[in-house]
Amino acid sequence: MKKISIGLVIALLVITGCQNKHKDKLEGIWQLKTLEVNGTTLQGNSLGNWKWEFNEEGGYLTDVAGAREKGLYTLKADTLKLKSVTYKDRPEQSLIIVQLDTVQMDLVSADANNRSSLHFLRLKESELGEKD
Repeated sequence: MKKISIGLVIALLVITGCQNKHKDKLEGIWQLKTLEVNGTTLQGNSLGNWKWEFNEEGGYLTDVAGAREKGLYTLKADTLKLKSVTYKDRPEQSLIIVQLDTVQMDLVSADANNRSSLHFLRLKESELGEKD
């Protein structure tokens, strides 16, 4: 029985460690570099100053050309789910993480009807300017 318990504890630690590793990489401020929607690629700066911020408590903030939205996120394996708090009627958005490291994040929509991919770069503190 002890072998089973020890095995379960080790398995849980490995799973939790992997999820925390992704979450640690996600936390921070990201700036959109390119957005591709149904085959059309747009430069991030053409859409305003589009930034996403993820915190360790599971909250996110988007700022697209001054329009802000707050919400909650969950991260399970390679799926990032966003639920808006600002716009409560908006359905939850699911994105698949294609690439996530300390420098870049690539996401694709899980919605087959509206295929989009987003390429973000992490902002350094020196690039943020003054905080409110």
